[in-house]
Amino acid sequence: MDVRASRARAKHGLPGSEGGEYVTTEESLLHTRYLTVFNRTVRLPCGPQGTETKAFHFDVVGHPKNNFHFCVVFPYHTPKDGTGRPTVTILREYCQGPNAFMYTLPTGGFDPNHHQTLEQCARSELSEEAQLKGGEMVPLIEEDHPGIVEGKWSLNRFTPYLVIDAEIDEQPRKKDAEEIIEVHKVCLEDLHNIMVSGQLQLPSLATCYLAFERLKSMGCASFNFS
Repeated sequence: MDVRASRARAKHGLPGSEGGEYVTTEESLLHTRYLTVFNRTVRLPCGPQGTETKAFHFDVVGHPKNNFHFCVVFPYHTPKDGTGRPTVTILREYCQGPNAFMYTLPTGGFDPNHHQTLEQCARSELSEEAQLKGGEMVPLIEEDHPGIVEGKWSLNRFTPYLVIDAEIDEQPRKKDAEEIIEVHKVCLEDLHNIMVSGQLQLPSLATCYLAFERLKSMGCASFNFS
């Protein structure tokens, strides 16, 4: 690989980007504010039977200050009296991209200055955004998994968690000034309606499906998406 690309990756903490059929030849910083945008130059196969290669330039984005990683938490509440219906805490938050309020689960970036583990990051966001604490925290991917890719254009990955029976946090962590968040508790049927409405952010949507699969395997939920 080109030495410049290697040095750029080391400087900005970029994840590895090599594959059998493509070669990254250059990476450089284009812009940084809330998001960081990098130029990534990649040689890809083209021509008959892919016998030739051509350089393409891509914008890729991510959060290097968060080690390109964030957590999403699915807060599940079992009926306290054994006769009611289980519920899920879900958020409605202002999202700057679509310039609209959308549904989401508690979500936030890993901060290497404050978090020693991804679970600690998940619990911080649970307190900050959903005003919840405690509960049984269950990772929804294997411990050595690098994280689910946020999107085709993104360097970020996320680790999804299920938390069972978290309690109200009387002293929640302070939200960021720009975070305008409503906290709601919904039944599973209402959550499913939100999931298929197109109003739930994609990392949260993926986390919902993984959480339901785990809950069913644990015998905690019998809700069927079909």
